Amino acid sequence: MKRILIFFFLLTQLMFSSTYIPQNIKEDNVLRSYKDTQLVLGLVEDSNFDNESLNNIIEDMLKNYLGLNIKVVKKDYNKINSLYNEKKLDIVGLVFENSNFVELKNSKRIIDHSPGISIILKDSLIDLSLIINNALLQRYETIIKEASDKRESNIFKSNFLNSLTDFEKEYLKTLNLVEVGVKLDNSLNYYSKNSNRYIGVIPLFIENFSKNTGVNLKVMSDRNNNWDNIYDDFLNKKIKVLPLSGNKEWNEDIIFSMPIYEPVMYKISGFYSNVTKIGVVKNSVEENFAKDFYIDSDINRYENHNDLEKALNTKEINIALLFDINKMDTSKFKVNELEKVQIFLAFNKEDIVLRDIFNKFIKNSTNLKTIIESADMLKKQDAFNEYQKYRLTNDLLMSLLIIAMLLVVIFICKIVLNQKITKELKRDSTTKIPNRKAYLNFVSKKKILKGYAVALDIDNFKEVNYKYGQITGDYILLGVGCAIKKIFKNEDIFRVSGDEFYIFSKEEFILERLKELKDELKDLSLTYQLEFSIGYYNNKDDDLESCFKFAGMALEESKKKSETYYLEATEDLLKRNRRENSIKSFLRNQDFKGLYAVYQPKFSIKNKKIVGGESLARWSDEKLGFISPVEFIPVAEKIDLIHLIDFEIASQTIKFVKRLKESNLIQKGFKMSFNLSMKTLERDDVVTKIKSLLDENNISGEFLEVEITETIFSTNLKTTLRKIEDLKKLGFTLAMDDFTAGHSTVSLLPLLPLDVVKFDKAILDSIGIKDDLVSSNIYTALVRLVKDLNVIIIAEGIETDLQLNFLEKALVDIGQGYIFSKPITDSEFENRIKK
Repeated sequence: MKRILIFFFLLTQLMFSSTYIPQNIKEDNVLRSYKDTQLVLGLVEDSNFDNESLNNIIEDMLKNYLGLNIKVVKKDYNKINSLYNEKKLDIVGLVFENSNFVELKNSKRIIDHSPGISIILKDSLIDLSLIINNALLQRYETIIKEASDKRESNIFKSNFLNSLTDFEKEYLKTLNLVEVGVKLDNSLNYYSKNSNRYIGVIPLFIENFSKNTGVNLKVMSDRNNNWDNIYDDFLNKKIKVLPLSGNKEWNEDIIFSMPIYEPVMYKISGFYSNVTKIGVVKNSVEENFAKDFYIDSDINRYENHNDLEKALNTKEINIALLFDINKMDTSKFKVNELEKVQIFLAFNKEDIVLRDIFNKFIKNSTNLKTIIESADMLKKQDAFNEYQKYRLTNDLLMSLLIIAMLLVVIFICKIVLNQKITKELKRDSTTKIPNRKAYLNFVSKKKILKGYAVALDIDNFKEVNYKYGQITGDYILLGVGCAIKKIFKNEDIFRVSGDEFYIFSKEEFILERLKELKDELKDLSLTYQLEFSIGYYNNKDDDLESCFKFAGMALEESKKKSETYYLEATEDLLKRNRRENSIKSFLRNQDFKGLYAVYQPKFSIKNKKIVGGESLARWSDEKLGFISPVEFIPVAEKIDLIHLIDFEIASQTIKFVKRLKESNLIQKGFKMSFNLSMKTLERDDVVTKIKSLLDENNISGEFLEVEITETIFSTNLKTTLRKIEDLKKLGFTLAMDDFTAGHSTVSLLPLLPLDVVKFDKAILDSIGIKDDLVSSNIYTALVRLVKDLNVIIIAEGIETDLQLNFLEKALVDIGQGYIFSKPITDSEFENRIKK
């Protein structure tokens, strides 16, 4: 208990101290370093919108709370902007989104807290940024928010009043009292006994109108909450304004305002039921909605939401209608948006001027969303107050005191540990889109949902972020997020990682939406040389987590195809991915029972006798069947396990050579080669591993040859050459494979201790079945150049007699190709030697 009190005391000191308390030694050193440095603060003069109070706040925070040596300069927007660009200002305080600093904000370091408000620091003050952020969190964020709200209210009031005609202004002065009728229900509007006022979106909207116009508006309802009585009073002109929904036909003498609210009607339904009954709460908006769309005999009415949920659980009904899905535990049911119901304000025709004034109020209002959120907050607060009232009459005063103290401690801890809490929020701080935590919650709750899972990735975002900086990177992410929200309105959107977004869309025309998204991202793509890849999957009965995994597979596949902007996860693609994952599993588990070597003979072009062979990797599996090297070699390289294949084939090759030697089937000069990839050759253990294979079989490397490719020149050549020399000491010869297939030149060959150069079949193919003079001359010239290096030349891919005759005339030493033999098994190779 004593420790808790000490902790509480320290937190209280931190919270209510008159000066900022550094959180660590680094912060203390930073503040001390600026003690004798004068910093020039630029503040914007804007008396029209009470900007003076905001200026006082920022000046107080920097001067008095942080103790910085501040000189204040107050000018208009343009002058402040000019002074900052001339580097005569160190800090610019409280810049708004609609000011002239938009371009400046995109290029300088910004501290953002209240929406739409920023503090700008020059780059050299980066070490102050975190301290200013902490100061805002500890003391000034709420103060700035309140002052900002007041400013926004003044701006709105000014814009609204300026939009009125002189006649409309005079008309407002004549209005003494305007009655507004509402129907009370548990979803949109109700009367709070605790606060003695009407609560809900409509009442708060009316309060806001009254506050900004000075007109006395009175919210009224029928004593018995009878909708017909309210509607009759409106038609009889006892009530001037009446909120009505746009989902049915009304009296032709009624005129309507612009929509002020658009709640979503949700259909909550069970998974397994043949019942066709619809459930609603009595005297609710949902009941009126149900009457318009369903037969009355199919509608069951319940006293409250608990009874409604119970009926859905017992399958007494199959569908429940709700505006507020938080009223029920929906995790056990399907939740679908049934319809958006627009709410208008209705007027009698003779009140057209009042209607027009309300329209201008709605049009100029920037805080309708705030009104909706405030209504929900007040509703929750009212419910909480009811609960507190109940507890006060049933619990001991000491219990309430303990609870109050705990709430205070929790509140203070939340402020102090704000950074940790922020990570747990379900919205991404940059794009304001639901984050990965929200996505995981979504897939765990929804399970199976019909529609399209879409995965989008910014291909080269890391390079762009590095090139332009993090601020621009955040701007790009924000732009991508806005584009997705614009095209996929009302869909489930998530930012699941740095540059990857997930979308679940019930939209049927998914390809049209993706094309629209491509057009929407075009400017961003051209400006920053961005590329986007998209994969999507049409879900029918898979769980959502699998759907997004399949969409991710399609995304990765689309990256490989530069001409493809988006790609569907088809069954064929999923099958290929499952096959690739099986190969990865084999490699990671070192399951090589299906991996085997085949051997293609090398023959003397002069006498056509076998002088060696090349060992090639093949793979066969009971379930996957034959796996081509074109499949498993790239996969092994991709996951950095190609050395496992190289070592396994090397092992089988060495064992086979030992068998040939013990059977006296090979003589001195015979060479059986196997391949070592550059990734394998770069490993520190490559020589040790090959030596251990020789030792295990009690054989030297005199009958063996290592084949490498010209990619060796992209490695650390000094280290690689040392390993090659060690292999040659074991008796191996060295061959350069696929020469002329890449970009190497003859001039690079002397850098390597080569014994053999194998010519790639590409040039030989051009000779083909006809005598191509140009190709023949090139091949002959290369042979002469390489011959000067005193190495043996092997021609690969010989298929025709014409090619064989040409190679004999060109004095090529050894041949390899289908004209002599395709790759064969070890037994077949033995039989060929014996002949």
